[in-house]
Amino acid sequence: MSDERKTKMELLKRKSRRANLVKELHFMNLTEEPFLDIEDNDLFCKNVFSFLNTCENKIQLQGDSYKEHIQKSIQLLNETIDTIEITPNQGRLLFFRENEIEAVLVNVDEVFSHLNKVIELTKFSVGYGDFILVSEDFNFGLCIERTEYFYEFS
Repeated sequence: MSDERKTKMELLKRKSRRANLVKELHFMNLTEEPFLDIEDNDLFCKNVFSFLNTCENKIQLQGDSYKEHIQKSIQLLNETIDTIEITPNQGRLLFFRENEIEAVLVNVDEVFSHLNKVIELTKFSVGYGDFILVSEDFNFGLCIERTEYFYEFS
């Protein structure tokens, strides 16, 4: 198969995975096109992780097992959401998938009101992905990153 055909095939597969993700998010009101172009998506995700590397004052969450890490993280996330006074209308929620990370445009309040479902869909609840919700201008964000021995909240 030629390189051009492989590239086109990969693009079609990614579009299909994106369509499936939209179906999984049926409980949320998504914009007509909640995804960035693939190159822009990859750049946005790189910028998110670069920004996270510069963040200071991260809170370490540690438990006796990864399940306890997750439980403590969700508890802190809920407590933080309850204390947030001003949120942007929209932000990008990162979904970690086998082949890529998708930054989906979502209504921030809907993420908060459907947090348990969102945590399942992001696969954070099973220890697979990080929980990252960030505004496009990086003025707002909630992140719980997994590390080898603990989780970090920023």
